[in-house]
Amino acid sequence: MLDEADIINGCIKGDSKCQSLLYQKYSRLLYGTALRYTRCEEDAQDVLQDAFLRIFDTIKQYKGSGKLVSWMTKIVINQALKLYQQQKKFAIEDYEEYQDSIKDDSIVDSDVLSHEVLLGFIRDLPEGYRMVFNLCEIEGYSYEEVAQMLGCSNSTCRSQLFKAKKVLQKKIIQFTNKDMSR
Repeated sequence: MLDEADIINGCIKGDSKCQSLLYQKYSRLLYGTALRYTRCEEDAQDVLQDAFLRIFDTIKQYKGSGKLVSWMTKIVINQALKLYQQQKKFAIEDYEEYQDSIKDDSIVDSDVLSHEVLLGFIRDLPEGYRMVFNLCEIEGYSYEEVAQMLGCSNSTCRSQLFKAKKVLQKKIIQFTNKDMSR
């Protein structure tokens, strides 16, 4: 069995077996990251595929400082942001403009707020809200860093994050109230 260093060296040399091993080891985790940033599974799969192509092309730049998975996660996030920028036709908009288009994924066969339910709530957020929420709350970026990544102001980031949290709070309350009434 090859260790991570051997797999990395094999990938640097273009060894398809090592590339396959790297993909098998990390694709599920990285897919989860891609899914948080995209609205649908097809976009998440595209992001993951593009990210792995980028990972294989640039793995020689990985210097071994920090965890490999962290380095690859940054690539996935960057690919998701690239897709977001390509799809973005308008500036980050207010929730009220999206309110009617957000689907209600009420789950009735669970009595706890599972990871899948919460992920669904996050995926249903409007694009701007979802990006800011993921980058600030899950990845830990500052408002300044997120504003730079998304090409908006710090105050817009703060506002979008506040609104995203309010939408999520409302969804969670609705979900738990439905769940308790059974």
